[in-house]
Amino acid sequence: MKARRQEKLNSLYQKIISEFMERRLRLKQGIFTVTKVQISERGERLKVYFSVWPDAQEKNVLKFLGASTSELRSHLAGKIDAKFVPELEFLLDDSEKKRRKIETLLKKMK
Repeated sequence: MKARRQEKLNSLYQKIISEFMERRLRLKQGIFTVTKVQISERGERLKVYFSVWPDAQEKNVLKFLGASTSELRSHLAGKIDAKFVPELEFLLDDSEKKRRKIETLLKKMK
């Protein structure tokens, strides 16, 4: 798959998945964000990176994602004109946690 097409698909998948999760996931207190989406070169696999705040909600969100993967794939099939919908792989993006840790360490050094 060409790089430009991959970028367009990544952007489109991220938008659709974010909207789906916004409607379906009911966090009483917290924030869910799709931080990055990366389709494989052949288009058979889609890595969905996400973050959750507060961290205590991570287990609930992972459980929800596991239970709703097939529904999300069906939703994607209805929204994107493609031969097939890629397999979804959800990965926790811990870059925000790392940033906070570095920030805390830097404050301690002052």
